[in-house]
Amino acid sequence: MNSVGLRAHLEAGGALAPARARVIGVSVREYSVVLDGVDAFDLPAAVLRDVCTLLVEGSQRSARLLGEGRSVARGTAPAWLATAADVRLTRFDRGSLDLGVRAPSLAEVAPELFGPQLFPVLPDPDATAFDLLMGAVQDATDEKVDSELLDAGVLEVLANSAVLFAGGGTRLTLQRVGGRAVHLDAAIAGATRRLVEGTPAPRVARVRGTLDSVTVSTRAITLRLEEQRLLRGFAGSAISLDDLKAHLGTDVVVEGEVTYRPSGEPLRVQVDSLSPARAGDSIWARLPRAEARSARARPVQASSLDALFGAWPGEESDADLARALEDLG
Repeated sequence: MNSVGLRAHLEAGGALAPARARVIGVSVREYSVVLDGVDAFDLPAAVLRDVCTLLVEGSQRSARLLGEGRSVARGTAPAWLATAADVRLTRFDRGSLDLGVRAPSLAEVAPELFGPQLFPVLPDPDATAFDLLMGAVQDATDEKVDSELLDAGVLEVLANSAVLFAGGGTRLTLQRVGGRAVHLDAAIAGATRRLVEGTPAPRVARVRGTLDSVTVSTRAITLRLEEQRLLRGFAGSAISLDDLKAHLGTDVVVEGEVTYRPSGEPLRVQVDSLSPARAGDSIWARLPRAEARSARARPVQASSLDALFGAWPGEESDADLARALEDLG
């Protein structure tokens, strides 16, 4: 069908031909994407581009966050990620921009991450990256600052949806066919931008805990800290898998960049070094929390160790820290 015939077909209310309905060979789910306030047949190409960017990049980051604990990372993206966010348009109706969308099952796309459902747990066995994106939209709408589906990378994509509403759109609705719907509008995009701006910046920290698990395929680790709190992370290339396996189940100290949720709770640590824990390392046994950027800055006392080294991970006094440093000697 040439371009003239395609336009006539669409103007007559026809659907995009399902010639590749199962091109990726896995189970799929169907969704509806509706942008109110615009005319689908008099639509700036930039608006369609921005919708597609939200769907594809939002799906990718949402899937990577749940699967690996980070929505964005340095280096080459894993091969499964492109397939997970292989969102296909299946319908284009006149009136408001109304798209049919198809997305593949994560459990079939990346069974090593999502199949066994050990780490992490999907919302349901047939969930897709699009489902995770919808969950992120709902959690951002509810300003759920400790959501497992939100980090700075996902929030940034959702906040960028503001361009749709600046371009004439009034509300974007994402809905699973026959299921739930979530909505984005200018007010939600603005609230999400505030969440992004309030999320603490990453910082380097030390953490002591028991190396509770190691995932060979992604180099994901889990540390068990005080009060059975867990901190997820990733081992850098400088740490060998043999070294990780040797320390599995033992107390270790890791050092690396910690990223945070909007609440100030740690989300993950990118581990650059790992060593056996010693007696004096007890000061690093708490979760490395951080204040949100919008919080009032804490006054720094000139006599405090904070004035020299920055914020410590816990609430220890200078005397506690001095005793710990003596133990290290």
